Order: sequence, then structure tokens, then C-alpha cells
Amino acid sequence: MRPETERERQARHEATVSAFRALVDPAAPPRAPHLLEQHFFASDEGDITGLIQALEERSFQVESFQYDPESPDRTWKLVVVRLELLEEAKLLRLSDDMEELGRQHGVTYDGWITHIS
Repeated sequence: MRPETERERQARHEATVSAFRALVDPAAPPRAPHLLEQHFFASDEGDITGLIQALEERSFQVESFQYDPESPDRTWKLVVVRLELLEEAKLLRLSDDMEELGRQHGVTYDGWITHIS
């Protein structure tokens, strides 16, 4: 995969900040960690197995791993989870790490999600 452009990085950061601020008050983020999902997808050419191994080495747990035969690109979908403190700067660094890790394995990082009650 080609390296991420600065424009793509800025757009990803803007989306991360927007999602974070829609979920929590940045001035008073939750003090308890939340289960954060990280989403990836890949064609058959991607090294999804290598990505899973690298993520597990970083204490992520596989939440779901499935093949979508209906996808025109024959896409693998991977969701991993880990408890994280919801802090804007931390989420930006984590997003950068997930993007880079995905690219190293030929897998697309699709972002994160969490549920706050």
C-alpha cells in the first residue's frame, strides 16, 4: 500500500476529533476506560493474519473476523477491541498507529467506535 498523504491524515484526524467531541465533552472526558473497537477491512491480497498477530501483541482482542462473500471486493472484515481512556490526543495517536499498522499489512483501517451511556 502507498503511504498515507498529509491530506488523508488531516481528514482522518478531523473525523477522529469530530467523533470524539460528539461523544464526550472534551473538557471533562470520562475517567473510566471504555471498550474501543478498531475496524479494518482487506481484500484477499492483504495480510490480515499478520495484522491480527500484530494487534494481539498490542493487547487487542479479536471481536469479529469474517469474510463477506457478497462484497464485490471479496472483503475480509476485522474488529478488534481494547479498553482505552477516551482522550482526544490519545485517540489521535491510536488512530495514527492503527492506520500505519494497517498499511504495513496491506489492510485498510476504517476507524474506531465506542458506546457511551
